[in-house]
Amino acid sequence: MSTVICLGGGEIGRLGVRSLLGDGARVLVVDPDESCLARPLCQRRVDSADEVLDCAEGRALYLKGDGVDVLTDVLQRWTPDQVVPAAPGHLAARLAMAWSLRSYRPIVSFGGPLLKMVDALPADTVQLIDSVQGVLAASHMPSDMRCREGCEQPSVCPATGKELTPMHQLVDRALAETVDRRSVMVTIGTKVGAIRGGDIREMLDVLDSLGAAMTMGIATSCRCHAIVNIFRFGSE
Repeated sequence: MSTVICLGGGEIGRLGVRSLLGDGARVLVVDPDESCLARPLCQRRVDSADEVLDCAEGRALYLKGDGVDVLTDVLQRWTPDQVVPAAPGHLAARLAMAWSLRSYRPIVSFGGPLLKMVDALPADTVQLIDSVQGVLAASHMPSDMRCREGCEQPSVCPATGKELTPMHQLVDRALAETVDRRSVMVTIGTKVGAIRGGDIREMLDVLDSLGAAMTMGIATSCRCHAIVNIFRFGSE
């Protein structure tokens, strides 16, 4: 039986919880809004994330709180099988920053390597660069197009008709040429992309291994899209 934490109970979170419950998972929904859309799918409210470990198959529980804070706390004790990032922002980057603060090993956003990374990616894939925040977004999909609902990410894009090299592979290669350490987490699932808990744990292990002034790229990607944050270890 899979144990899943869904961070965010809005429309995306509700869609993800429905799919997961149908697969027999036990799910913890975390959202600061107790009237969130996913709340009616939950059997009861709990006061601790650990209570999901005693939850029955195909059931969901609700915990009021900030998703990143809850997940950071959970990862100090146990690792969920999957995490659904259904709240705004790049979950992996927010988690990395929260984890670094709790472990007294601060990281800071670092945009220095971004232009080198842009040069390492296909020119038509980069859609956003923020050198202040150290953020890059890339996609095989033109900005004026949208993915088809329930797309299973085949090798040929059903919207553009183009054969695709998986974006997560392109990003991994680009980061290898750009930063000292990297972690590229590949989402799974077709309705809502989830991240494997083991991949998150590996990312945190890499983060904990950083030495002075080392850089790290953290990416979340599917076959078609990616969001990347670059950090440097130590204060500015």
